[in-house]
Order: sequence, then structure tokens, then C-alpha cells
Amino acid sequence: MSFEERVVRALGRERADRVQAAARQLMTRADDEAQSTQAVVHINVPLHAHNAHDATTELANLLNAAAPEETWTFVTVSHPDGTWSGKASPFMQDTTALGSRDWIAHFALSDLHMRMAAWRLTQLWRATELAEQTVDALGRWRLLVAAACSRSLLEGAAALNHETTLLHEAWDTFKKAGPPTTDSLTRFSADLNNRLAKVQYASRVGQSAGQPPVLQSTNVMTYINKLAKNTTTVGVLDLYEWLCDAVHPSFGSATTHTVLRASDRPKTHAIEHYARRPLKPLAASGYVMQPTVAHAAADALVLAADVVHTSLSLVKWNMDDIGLTAEIYGLNRLSYAGGSDQPPQRSDACPCGSGRKYKRCVHRWGQPSTPPPPAAEP
Repeated sequence: MSFEERVVRALGRERADRVQAAARQLMTRADDEAQSTQAVVHINVPLHAHNAHDATTELANLLNAAAPEETWTFVTVSHPDGTWSGKASPFMQDTTALGSRDWIAHFALSDLHMRMAAWRLTQLWRATELAEQTVDALGRWRLLVAAACSRSLLEGAAALNHETTLLHEAWDTFKKAGPPTTDSLTRFSADLNNRLAKVQYASRVGQSAGQPPVLQSTNVMTYINKLAKNTTTVGVLDLYEWLCDAVHPSFGSATTHTVLRASDRPKTHAIEHYARRPLKPLAASGYVMQPTVAHAAADALVLAADVVHTSLSLVKWNMDDIGLTAEIYGLNRLSYAGGSDQPPQRSDACPCGSGRKYKRCVHRWGQPSTPPPPAAEP
């Protein structure tokens, strides 16, 4: 991934180096992470029974009739209105060590953990693809494509940053409250699962026809404005406005194909030069250009890549903290990114990467969900 000299001169060497390094960092991270994952949603099974024994028998009979060859983990639970329901999975490890009500929570947290892993990876893959296309377009001086891709990358980074912050705050508040009840843990898991479902699958399709989708997506300007409010090093709104104008059919068609605007010395007229491929005549002009679309696309990529990295690291921390605090590692036989076949032992290095032993790390109910500074073990 390298720019030819004409592109470097047009962007400026420092900016060209920054944009290539930012894209390369995303690509490296995407290559180093898992290349696929999977997630399961365990669905509540309504039952006709009115007591624990009958509910267990009813669910066991349903499972044996549907898939007698499977080894099922299942649990039943009563509700305030007197009804019963159950959850069942062929993916859970043996449950003999835990009471049935604990397993309702473990089902819910396992689903949440897998969904977080899928969301995290898909956000990384999306950002990487858009960064690659932005750099490729800049390298060929296809500024419309560069603007469109970098704008989408910036929007995705803004959304990821905001949703990650909300998720972290929700988990931190819940964890600091101390050991949860089964009911509170189930409600918390359901709330976060619903939040993740919205950021993964929310849509605007059908809205114009008076048939709004079940999960309606957040307006992207909400995310952009929040990122702008929290970013002091770069003018986020200015960058975003340049990119939006660049892909507009009026402003964009003129600006992205403009080579040079020059006034004649007597100030009687101005000459504008346009070209389908403006890089060559731009070089002939001595690279006389103002910071416009190309610069905005490059700067947006650099900013977005940094936001994506920071946000993905926080998502990973939340996944580790949830998994280790609620002790769900080793409970699921289904392989997925971020899962583990075995729970850590007390003297093991903590899987969160803090450098501490597991027994001395912060994954305990009642403690804040703050990533600890690295600490060497004595």
C-alpha cells in the first residue's frame, strides 16, 4: 500500500504517511483477529405447566420429541403471573454444578457475549474495507469514491464510539451494584441484547412507505454530533461537511474534477480547469490546490481509524469483564470469537491482558468496570 509521488505531493507527505499508516493498522488488526464467528439466541419456550416438576417434564418431553439424539441443557422458570417457560441448548456444558435459576442468567449472558463478539468483528471488518477503498481511491485520485468511503467510515466510527460508551456505562453501573439476582441479571442481559440487536439490524427501509421497521436506526447526524462534541483535535463537523458536499451531485461533480481556478492579472476574468483525471494536470500546475476533498477524505480516515481502535479495545474489555465476572467462560461448547473452552484458574494470567493474575484482577461483582493499568506480578 503505497502512493505514487504525484499523490504524495498532492496530499502532502505527512498526510500521505498518516493515512497509509492508519489504514494499514486497521488491516493488520483485521488480519490478526478471528476471520469468522457465530452467535446463538436462546428463545424462551412457553410451557403449559403450573409447577416446577410438570414444567421440567413438559420441556424434557418436547426436547426428546424434537431431537432425541441431542444432549440438552435446559432450565425452567416461573413468572409472576403464574406461567412457566424454559430455555434449552445443545451447546452448554454439563449443568450439574449449578442450580436451575442460575442457568437462566447464564443462558442470557452467553447470548450477550456471543453477540458482542459478532458486533465487534463486523465493525472491524466494515471499517477495514472502507479504509482500504479510501486509500485505493486516493491512490488513483478518484475523489468521489474516496469521499463516499471515508464519510461512511467516519459515520461508522462515530456510531461505534457512542454505542460502545453506552454499553460500557450500562455494564459498569450494573457491576458496581454488587452481586445480582437472577432476575436482575436476566433483565440486564435482555436490555443489552436488545441494544446490540438494534445497532446490528436497525434499518430505515419501509419508512417512506409508512411501514417503519421494527428496529429503527438512529439518525447518523446524532452520532456525528456526539463525536464532534467529544473530539477537540480535529474539526469533525467541518470534515463531514466537506465529504457530504463532495458526494452531492452539484458541488461534488465540480469540486472533485477541478484542477485549478486562476484569475488573470488584470482581474477581468477567471479561468477554471476541469479534468476527468485531474492528477496529471494538477502536477503540471505545480500542485496549486486548496485543502479540499482529498485532504478531508484522508483526515477523516485517520480520525475514524483511531476512534475505531479505541472503541474496539473497549468492547473487548467489556467482553472480558462480563465473561470473567459472571464466570461464563468454559460454559459454552460452541466455538466463537472471544469465547474460551476453559475458565481461568486463580493463579493463571488473567485473560483480559492486564498482566495480573486472575485472582488479583478486577473481575468481581461490586468493583467498577475500569480497565486496570498493566501490572507486573511479583
